[in-house]
Formats: sequence, C-alpha cells, structure tokens
Amino acid sequence: MTAPSSRKFDDPAREAAGLLIRLGVAVLAIGVPCGAVVSRRVIFSVMPVGAVLILLGVALDPRRANLSALRDSVLSPMGLTALFLLGWAGLSLIWTPFAGVATERFVKTAGTALLAAAAAASLPAHTKTSNLYLLPVGLAAAALASFAVAMLIPVAPMIDLETSTIDRASLTLIMLMWPALAALAVRERWASAGALAVAVAIAAITVWTPIALAALALGAITFSLATSAPKRVGATLGVVLGGLILIAPVLPLALAPVLRSGTSQFASSMQVAAQIVNAEGVRLVTGHGFDTALRSVSINYLPAATPRSALFEIWYELGVVGALAAALLVFLAFRAAGSASRSAAPFLLSTLVCGFAIALSGLVTAQLWWLTLLTVVGVQFAIVVKGQYRTERPSAQVFSAGSPQPQS
Repeated sequence: MTAPSSRKFDDPAREAAGLLIRLGVAVLAIGVPCGAVVSRRVIFSVMPVGAVLILLGVALDPRRANLSALRDSVLSPMGLTALFLLGWAGLSLIWTPFAGVATERFVKTAGTALLAAAAAASLPAHTKTSNLYLLPVGLAAAALASFAVAMLIPVAPMIDLETSTIDRASLTLIMLMWPALAALAVRERWASAGALAVAVAIAAITVWTPIALAALALGAITFSLATSAPKRVGATLGVVLGGLILIAPVLPLALAPVLRSGTSQFASSMQVAAQIVNAEGVRLVTGHGFDTALRSVSINYLPAATPRSALFEIWYELGVVGALAAALLVFLAFRAAGSASRSAAPFLLSTLVCGFAIALSGLVTAQLWWLTLLTVVGVQFAIVVKGQYRTERPSAQVFSAGSPQPQS
C-alpha cells in the first residue's frame, strides 16, 4: 500500500508565489550591492526586476497580498506628504526651461518610487527567516568584492561619483548596511551583526570614499544615541533637519559676508548662493522647475561654484512649496523611524542620517541611481520590519491539586 504523501495539501500556486517573492528579495538583497561593484548602471535594471518579481508573487497568491497595508501607507500623513511633493514636482514641469529632459527624468523617478512603494507595502505580513537572511548575505558578498577590487585594482582618488564605480559601490554598501544589520538584530544575531559591520567598515576604509566614511561615522553616532531613546532622537532629528531645509536660503545670506575673503570651494558656493537668493524674487515661491539646478550649471546659466546640495536644489527647483513639503516629509520620516520597534528604530534612524548627510554633500542628490538606491533601502527595511514576529507565547500556569481549573 502506498504511503500517503505529506505534501498532498500543498498549494502549487502558493508555493510558486513564495518562490517568486524569494527571488525578488534575492535580486534586491544580493543583486543590487554585488552588481554595484562591477557596474554603475546595473541598479537600473536589477531594482525593477526585484520589485516586479515580488509583485508577481503577491498577485499569484492573493492570500499573500497585504493591500490594507498599501492603503494605510498611502493614506498616512507621510504617504500623503510624499505624494504631494511628487505631484508638485510634476506640476513644476509646466514652467521648467528643460521640459523634455525634465519630464523624462520625472517619469523615471516617479515610476521607480511608486514601484518600490507598491512592492514594499504589498509584501506578506510576515517575512520568512530564510528571506530575511538574504540581506546580510548579499551585503557580506558585496563588502568582500569591494575590498578585493580596492586591493587588487589601482583606484584613482575620487573625482566624480558619476564616473567612479567603486566609490559609488562604497556609498551603496554604507546605505544597505543598516537594513542588513537590522535583519540580524531582529533575529538576535548580534555577533554576526558586529562581524558584518566590521567587514563593511574595512571595505569602506579600503576604498576610501570620504563622503561614505563621514556618513558611516554619523550613522554610527546616531545608532549609539538611538539605542536608548529612539523616539526622542527621532523627534529631535526630525525637527533639526526639517528645520534646516526651511532655513536653507537664510544660510548663504548669513555666511556669505563672513566668508567673503575665503577662497575655498565652500566659501565660493555660499557667495554664489547668496547672489542667487537675492535675485530670486517671486521665483523663491514656485522655484524654477524640476531638474533645473544642475542643467543650469551645465549650460553656464548658473556659475560653476553653485551649491549642489539637496538644500539648494529643493529651493531652487521647487521653491517654498516644495521646501515646506520636503521639510514635513523629513520630520515625519524621522518621527516614524523613532517610533518603530526598539530593535529596528536605531537602524532606521541611522539610515536616514546617512542618506541626509550624503544628500547634503551635493555629490549624488540629482542622480537617478541615488534615488533608485533609496527605494531599494526602503524595500529592504520593509522586509526587516515584517520579519519581526509580534506574537507572544502565553505564560505557563501551574495549578495545584484541588485548585479550580480555568473555564474554556
């Protein structure tokens, strides 16, 4: 007599859906960091493939869908603020002087952000442990590859991240390190998390990208502060950094007279920014339109010393309206990160600080690969947050002989 199969109740569609989701997570967790070591453009194809695989897996098995989470994310204050900022950027295409190229870049940016948001929000309510561990595995492989490339191949000092694959890979490592560490932390693999952090730090030091190292240091400081009081640190950082966006036009006006005799690049950029702010007028309200800052520099409409940080670009391109929305989004993001679980909050806050520090540097804020990397970080953190099982085992109760038994 044939023994009954233990798998007779398996659902092929459900198994196929789980496989597709796992493949999608693997593409994002391993393909993005490892691909960044060998190519500057691989992220543009790898990220959509990973997100689409996740969405296909969810669509194949509707029981895995988490549509209520998607709806709640969109209707949350942070979701509505992000949509408003995206909508304002799209509206500004009406008055941008580079309508054609700006529209193309906006469509790519908006499409990437919405695709990643849909994938993150529709992930199953609980992440399998095997999927969760893909994050540190991919990062460890990328750290090893970066170290090998930096040691074996002569690397010129960083001049432009647009042409430096290894420097860009270093920034990718720093940003993806935090969700990978969080994946280990939520499973209480602290020794593995420490070893992975050391490996990434060694790789970053070997490559020696100053911006990446500075961001890593700020992230580490934030982590040490947030472990004891994440809500307070998140709220404080949200107010300070959101306020920094709001007062951005005042900074060059205040610093330019002090730095008038300076010859450094920073002094020159502050003087140019002060001149631009003084000449803006009504444009300070609406901005010049999406994707105008760097393009204006490239055609010599703006001086070469024009600041390239996110603070300047937000005001110059989107004006007061965009700056208010961006400041509110930053505040809500830091507050939400600080209010996350105690195991995930410090890592979320460290990631936000790293990203903000890199954006202020002006090296990558206007490049599509950086925005794509941020969406990958967001999806990875969604995987981590959903990998935390919030159920608690009931405590055992001991009843002595003759004591009343609990009623069912």
